[in-house]
Amino acid sequence: MKDAGLVAAPVTPRGTRTPATALTPVGGAVRVGVIGPIGGDSFAENILACLPDVGAYGVPLGPAFPQPASRPVAATLDLARRASDRLGLAYQRRLVAAAEGAGVSVVVSVDLNLLPATVRELRRRGVRVCLWFPDAVVNLERQRMLLGDYDALFFKDPLLVRRLADVLELPAHYLPEACNPVRHRPPATVPDLPYVVFVGHVYSARARLIGQLLDRGVDVRIYGPAMSRWLRDPRLVRHHAGRYVAGEEKAAVFRGACAVVNALHPAEMQSVNCRLFEATGCGGTVLCERRDSLPGLFDEDREILAFSTFDELLDRIKGCVDDRAAARAVGDAASRRSHAEHTYQHRLTALLEAVL
Repeated sequence: MKDAGLVAAPVTPRGTRTPATALTPVGGAVRVGVIGPIGGDSFAENILACLPDVGAYGVPLGPAFPQPASRPVAATLDLARRASDRLGLAYQRRLVAAAEGAGVSVVVSVDLNLLPATVRELRRRGVRVCLWFPDAVVNLERQRMLLGDYDALFFKDPLLVRRLADVLELPAHYLPEACNPVRHRPPATVPDLPYVVFVGHVYSARARLIGQLLDRGVDVRIYGPAMSRWLRDPRLVRHHAGRYVAGEEKAAVFRGACAVVNALHPAEMQSVNCRLFEATGCGGTVLCERRDSLPGLFDEDREILAFSTFDELLDRIKGCVDDRAAARAVGDAASRRSHAEHTYQHRLTALLEAVL
C-alpha cells in the first residue's frame, strides 16, 4: 500500500499553529550539549539528530549518572546514588569538563539525575542550562531539579507548569514531546496487520487493559522490552512480540497496525507521551486516551481517535476493523499534522528562543 509553531510558554492556546516553512534557524552556530542516554531512538538521541536543523551544533555529553549494562551493577550504583551525592558529583565533574572543552554555551539535560551543584557549576562557567523533562509527574522522584537554578525548565504537563511558575516562581515552560521527521514517517509500503498494537513498557495499568481487550476477543500484539517477572501473565507473554522496535521497524508497526492503542500512564495528569507523536508521525491510526492537552495538539476524529472509557475504546477499535480505509485516512491526517507542527525542530526552536 502506498502510501502557531509551539511557543515556550506556560500554556499554548488551542488552535495556535505555525507551518513548518515558518521555522527559522535559532542560535546560529551555538554549541548545545545534551545530557541523557543515547541509543534505541532515545529522547536525547533525537534531540541531537535534529539540532543541526535549527542552526545549532549538538554535543553528546552522555547520561548524568553511569548506566552499566549489568543489572546487578546498575542496582548497586542506584543505591549509592540515592544514599549520597558523592559518586554523582565525581561523575558529573567529567560532564562539566567535557562541556567546557567542547565550547558548549547551552546544555539541554533530559536526565533528572543532573545534580543542583552541577547545574550551578555549569552556570558559573557561563553555560546556560535547561531541563526538558520527558516523563510523567510520578517520575519526578525527589524533585531536585526544582533546586538546581536552571535557566529554564520544560515540562509536558500544563498543570505542573502552572503550579511551578505561579507558586514557586520558577522559569517553567510547557513543551510537549515530538516526532523526528526523518525517523518517524510513514513507510512507502507496509502490509495491513490484523491486530491492534501496544508499543512500550508493560506496567500494571497497561497489563490490565490488554487483559480486558483479550477477554473481549480483540487481537493484540505487544512490542517493547521484556516484561517484569512479577507481571508475566501467560496470555500477555503469548501476545508479546518479544522485542523492542525502533527505526524502520517501529514505523512499519505503527503504520501497518489496525490501530495503535496509546493508553497513557495514570500519572499523565494533563499530558501526553512521546508515543503519540512518534505513532502519528509514522501515519499510525492512534487511539489515544483523552487528556486536557490533547485537543490543542490534534483534531479529534479527523487526526486522532480519542477515548475516555473502555467501551469507547472498544467502539473505536471496531470502527478501525470495519473500515480500514477510513482508519488509514485518520493516520494520514495525523502524520501531516505531526510533521507540520510537532517535530523536534519545532520544539527545539521554542526551547532555544526561551533559553538564549
